[in-house]
Amino acid sequence: MTSRVGLGFDVHPFSDDATRPLVLGGVVLEGERGLVGHSDADVIAHAVADALLGAAGLGDIGQHFPDTDPQWAGADSLALLRHVVGLVTGDGWVVANVDTSVVLEAPKL
Repeated sequence: MTSRVGLGFDVHPFSDDATRPLVLGGVVLEGERGLVGHSDADVIAHAVADALLGAAGLGDIGQHFPDTDPQWAGADSLALLRHVVGLVTGDGWVVANVDTSVVLEAPKL
């Protein structure tokens, strides 16, 4: 049995748009300033998707969902992650484990 490990990393600055929601791992944190991004800027979903793609040798999130493509504007990152899982499993891989860490000063999680 072949095992592979992927490492995903994502960084987005906080937005000045007070109406933009903060989404982490598909959870909307009410009352918190959101992140700048072409999609919903969910850094957890993006990092996991990138790790899965990398482990499977299927490129990276930017290749599959470029921020220059208007179809991904405002996209739900969990939908993108579901698509990535489909690509990975469709290529014969099984996702055995995902471990994530979130590093930020605020808000407190």
